[in-house]
Amino acid sequence: MRATPYIDKKFYDDVFNGVSVEATDFEKFVVRASDVIDQVTAYQIGYIGLSQFSDLVVGLIKKATAAQVEYYQLEGVDIDTTGSDSDAKSVSVGKFSYTGSQGDQSKQAARVGPNVLAYLDGTNLVKKNEVRMRVI
Repeated sequence: MRATPYIDKKFYDDVFNGVSVEATDFEKFVVRASDVIDQVTAYQIGYIGLSQFSDLVVGLIKKATAAQVEYYQLEGVDIDTTGSDSDAKSVSVGKFSYTGSQGDQSKQAARVGPNVLAYLDGTNLVKKNEVRMRVI
């Protein structure tokens, strides 16, 4: 298992220039963000070792981690466990009420910030689903 998160607060503030995060929140967010990076990359970073990657790939991993921390700050950390932010997506008028719902797949996709995937795309650590077509 990874002993430390992929970034520290100094990297987040000085290099990534993310939105302001309190130090106590940052410590909680960065551990979870590093776990998300591991999950999205199928734990390849741990198997291979961070030091084995080029400076470019390490930089992209760090930026992806910072982007996930920022995503937690902006969307709320609840998104990590529920796949949706803590704000209810419902409307009630008289006897009529409507509650918006996302499918399970889109809820899981919402756990990861869009910029995280953009950064990790350049690392070749994220496998893309292939579609095969055959002619019968």
